[in-house]
Amino acid sequence: MSYNSNIHGASPPLSYYFLPRQRLNTLLLIHSIASFAIGGVGYLNPSAAQLFFSMESGRERGVGRILTRLYCSLIFAQGIMIWRARQINDGEIKRAFIKAYFVCFLMSTLALMFEHLGNQGIVDGKFFGVMKIFTMVALTSGYGWFVFMQPPMVYSLSGSHAYRP
Repeated sequence: MSYNSNIHGASPPLSYYFLPRQRLNTLLLIHSIASFAIGGVGYLNPSAAQLFFSMESGRERGVGRILTRLYCSLIFAQGIMIWRARQINDGEIKRAFIKAYFVCFLMSTLALMFEHLGNQGIVDGKFFGVMKIFTMVALTSGYGWFVFMQPPMVYSLSGSHAYRP
């Protein structure tokens, strides 16, 4: 979705982003912005991982830092791919993105839940740990909705039409 602010000088209303033609692009937009933020913060400040994982020794913190930087660089790069995927007009390519993200987030959600329920002390169960699981459930649900509940034509709707009041 590209919005041309020169058209009548108006910003689209919030309801515009939830129109059937825009829902997928809205999900991709939110996901890409979150990926840029999480990937950037995690890469620049890898000690932020201590909000989610218990790391007791200096060696564990060192391993956690490098793993966080590697993972966050992938998350940031994913944000670039998602941002650009919003402009793809080929329905099969967009559908492949959506199915892959559904599987990715479903498996991630299950992995986090199993670790959390195992209570081995690796996944921190405080506020940020629980929010991490809720975020993964939300992403799984969002992408799952497009995989299972939306007709195939949703994927081929143009990602580059302008808002017209």
